[in-house]
Amino acid sequence: MTSPTFSLSGRVGLVTGAGRGIGKAIALALAEAGADIVAVARTRNEVEATAQEVRALGRRAEAIEADVSDPDAVAAMARQALERFERIDIVVNNAAAGFFQPLVPLPGYRPGLPGFDTPTTNEEWHGTLETTLSAAFYVLRELGPQMLEHGSGRVINVGSVITTRLNRFNAAYDAAKGGLDTFTRSIAKEWARYGVTVNSIAPGQFYTSSSAPMHEDPKSLEQMLKRIPMRRIGDARELGALAVYLASDAAGFVTGQVIVVDGGESL
Repeated sequence: MTSPTFSLSGRVGLVTGAGRGIGKAIALALAEAGADIVAVARTRNEVEATAQEVRALGRRAEAIEADVSDPDAVAAMARQALERFERIDIVVNNAAAGFFQPLVPLPGYRPGLPGFDTPTTNEEWHGTLETTLSAAFYVLRELGPQMLEHGSGRVINVGSVITTRLNRFNAAYDAAKGGLDTFTRSIAKEWARYGVTVNSIAPGQFYTSSSAPMHEDPKSLEQMLKRIPMRRIGDARELGALAVYLASDAAGFVTGQVIVVDGGESL
C-alpha cells in the first residue's frame, strides 16, 4: 500500500494575512511543499516580500493588497487570484485583529493602560469580528464554489488556543475566534460530501509582531512559560508543517477539526 503524499505540487494556495508572522510562515511552508501561492495582506510591501520569497523557492506567486474585512475587496481579490491561476485548491484564513481592554471600565481596577477607562467602542468590536470572523465567510463565499465544483479543496482557518483557556480583557477576540471554530465545523459538515475538507489550527504562544511586547518583557515571558508544559514558545514553522499536512492528500479524511498547537498549555 502506498502512503498518502504530503506533496502539494501542482496546487495553488491562497493565504490571508500573509505579509508577516504566522500567515507568512504558512505561505512559505506550502510553497516549500510545492504549491504556488496567492499572498494576501493589507500592506503592499509586506505581501510583496512574501511573494518574492515564494518565487525564490521556484514557485509562482501573486501578491494582492486587500482588506479582507471588506466584502467588495475580497470579491476583487478572488477575481484577481482566479484570473492568474484559474483555480484555488487551498485557502488559509489567517487574517485577524484584536485589542486588549475590558468590555466596560471595571470599578476599582486602574492598571494605567490605555483604553481601560472607556467602554469598548462599536468600531473596536466590529473591527475585530469583521477581520477575524467575517473575513473567513467573505473569502469562502467567493472561493468555495469553485472548490465544490471541482470536487476537491482544503480550507484551513487559523483560530486560537484562547478558546480553550479564556483570558480577561479579550471579549471581542475571544468571541471572534470562538465563532471561527464553530464556523469551521459547520462548513466542514456542509462541504464534506464534495471532497472539500475544512479544519482549524489553534496556535498557542508564538512570537509575532503583535505578541512581541509580551514576549520581549522578561516578567511576562516568565509567566507565560510557566503555563506551558514544554517551557518554550512555538516556532511558526511548526504551524506551517501542520498546514502542509492538512492541505495534503495525507489529511484527506480529516475534516471539522480544531487542532491545538500550544506545547500543552491548554491541558
